[in-house]
Amino acid sequence: MPKIRITTAVTLVTALAATLAAGSLGAAPTSTALSLTSALASPVWLCKPGQAGNACGQDAEGRLIRPAAAVYPDGGTVPLTTTLASGGTSTIVDAPATTPPVDCFYAYPTVDLVSNPVLQIGSLPPSAQPQETAVTLAQVEQLAGVCRLFVPLYRQSTLVQLAASGLLGTDAYPGPGFADVQQAWDDYWAHDNIDPATGERRGVIILGHSQGSVAVEKVLQTSIDQNPAATRQLVSAVVLGGQVQVPIGATDGGGADAASTFQDLPLCTPRSHGVPIGCVIAYSSYAPASGSAPPSGSLAANLDAGHQIACVDPAALLHQASSTSTQTLDPVLPTRTLVRGNVLNPNGDLAVVLAGVTLPTDATGYREEPGALTGRCAFSGDATANSSWLDVGDSAGILPDTSSSALGLHVMDYNVALGDLRTLLAAQAATWVNTHA
Repeated sequence: MPKIRITTAVTLVTALAATLAAGSLGAAPTSTALSLTSALASPVWLCKPGQAGNACGQDAEGRLIRPAAAVYPDGGTVPLTTTLASGGTSTIVDAPATTPPVDCFYAYPTVDLVSNPVLQIGSLPPSAQPQETAVTLAQVEQLAGVCRLFVPLYRQSTLVQLAASGLLGTDAYPGPGFADVQQAWDDYWAHDNIDPATGERRGVIILGHSQGSVAVEKVLQTSIDQNPAATRQLVSAVVLGGQVQVPIGATDGGGADAASTFQDLPLCTPRSHGVPIGCVIAYSSYAPASGSAPPSGSLAANLDAGHQIACVDPAALLHQASSTSTQTLDPVLPTRTLVRGNVLNPNGDLAVVLAGVTLPTDATGYREEPGALTGRCAFSGDATANSSWLDVGDSAGILPDTSSSALGLHVMDYNVALGDLRTLLAAQAATWVNTHA
């Protein structure tokens, strides 16, 4: 199993509201804190089809309840419509009302400032918080027409804990969060992955971001990789901002490479016909100055000699092109409306995470601008030390300037290509269903 590294996010210390420490990965931890927690009595779900108060607004079959709106823990609702801006015109697009053919299991990134629950004792469960709902809506609610959304709450390491671990060199993830995600996966696999109508197992897309990516990497390592029966159900794995590592020029560890994140699960690569399934999509997005690489300490930096951080461009997969070729991207940004922002607090429930980001002010939940960005997978360095990242071009000026940040566009990893991911995952789901019919 590959090592996890914690990269110090110095800017987090100067102002927690100025950076997302959510995905800070880096040098192996030097200590493990004594845990006072135990396993949850049962998984706690933010989103689960048919659940009362389902934040993702899906019924038991995974169809969006009409009118399509997401529900916050305090009962507030936000629209799931999208402003589609293209060629100087704007169109309002409603969320789909279809019955999804597959499932999605998603672990959200670090968004908690304080522990959830505040007392991390025994099996006290977490409860839904606005920031957890907001980030789920911003990153994966656009997939509601593709899959039934299963989103467990987990006792994650907080932004404060990550900042402290980066400074002190201690374990960034000493708590029970990863065990909570694994428990939720085991519960889903045992009870929800089996289709009640057919008795057959459903296809599943596994997604994570940042700390959530590390969590689902562990799920994939424990429950999917090198398990042919489970791998058969995997439509795709989307692991963004999580430092998936592969040998340079290879797609997986080949079964015996301890430094590789996965041994048999390959990265998704273009096919001459259709889209690949049962594979991994991974990248960290950066927009460095032209001709340069991300700064030192970035999430794009390799962890072991002879290896690189994976980069798979979803737009390139759609166009059956090399990931190193420049492709137009289809960004979908959350709006101020979606995160319940206002004049005094424009980024609303994600004020800490999205500090420095200017959100669109549309009355819809999202703003989609096809072709506003470009992307390609870039590589810099040698076999000993290198960086590999999704290089994002922003001639439209819709993203913040993060050229000097070690985190780059980390907080926007999903959104810079969310339209492409939505289309790609829909195609992968259709391919999976046709293959397993």
